[in-house]
Amino acid sequence: MKKGFYPALGTPIHLDGTLVKESFGRQIELMISSGAKGALCMGSMGNMASLRNSEYPGIAKYACDVVHHRIPLLVGVMDCSISRILDRIDTLKDLEIDGVVATVPFYYSLKPNEIISFFSELARKSKFPVYIYDLPGVTQSPISVSQLESLINFKNIVGIKTGNLNLIMELYRYNLMTRDDFSVYYSNLDLFDVAIKAGVSRNLDGMFTCTPYNSQKMYAKQNSELELFQSLNNILKLRNLFIKENVLAAYSYAMELLKCPGNYHADYTLPISGELKEEIVDLMKNINEI
Repeated sequence: MKKGFYPALGTPIHLDGTLVKESFGRQIELMISSGAKGALCMGSMGNMASLRNSEYPGIAKYACDVVHHRIPLLVGVMDCSISRILDRIDTLKDLEIDGVVATVPFYYSLKPNEIISFFSELARKSKFPVYIYDLPGVTQSPISVSQLESLINFKNIVGIKTGNLNLIMELYRYNLMTRDDFSVYYSNLDLFDVAIKAGVSRNLDGMFTCTPYNSQKMYAKQNSELELFQSLNNILKLRNLFIKENVLAAYSYAMELLKCPGNYHADYTLPISGELKEEIVDLMKNINEI
């Protein structure tokens, strides 16, 4: 996996829960043309937990068809048991994807030995390479260095996505990164500039999809530290607007402004206010996204 930015794709759906294909395809093309080094389909920003089961395999297939081997494509398979995740993986069996991404089960918190048991069993049974998704804010179960020390021995576990920079630093500090085929993706947007300066240069986040101009500028090869900071600051300004009301509802509106319309939020989510819409339009113009 190359160094650079990896967008967590949003999933635009109609009111009936079906995929808005043209919008999804345009989003993917925007990311590829902006220099994305890979993409995650149906992660947290992709609203995977709220998508219809009947739509799930079709969304993955459409993303696979549009990407068409131009960049690596990962697919989220998060659920609350190994058997349910394997059911999801089974629906992907005919697709040429580069791996599946799984959190630990998120209904109950897991004990440390249960986390090891979960990922090791999933690695044994998955036909695709497995990426660990460390998301303790949702799962209640953070991944630790000691757990990774055990899990990194499984060849079918090939990477981790985490917002814990200390965890990544400890992997290197204790010399646990012994495999060339194990990729680390950092996902705490607020500290991407710090991570890049520290050499952690695979960054994965959903905000890249609604800021293609600044994402491309941020990861330009000849970028200065000041340009890196300014581009990230622009992305953070937009994210901070989103969280004033509802992140995914605000994100839906921003994507509409980029001509990628659809509902990117759960079907129970209330729309954002007209006032926030005006703020989003003004800021996206100011940071050259529209």
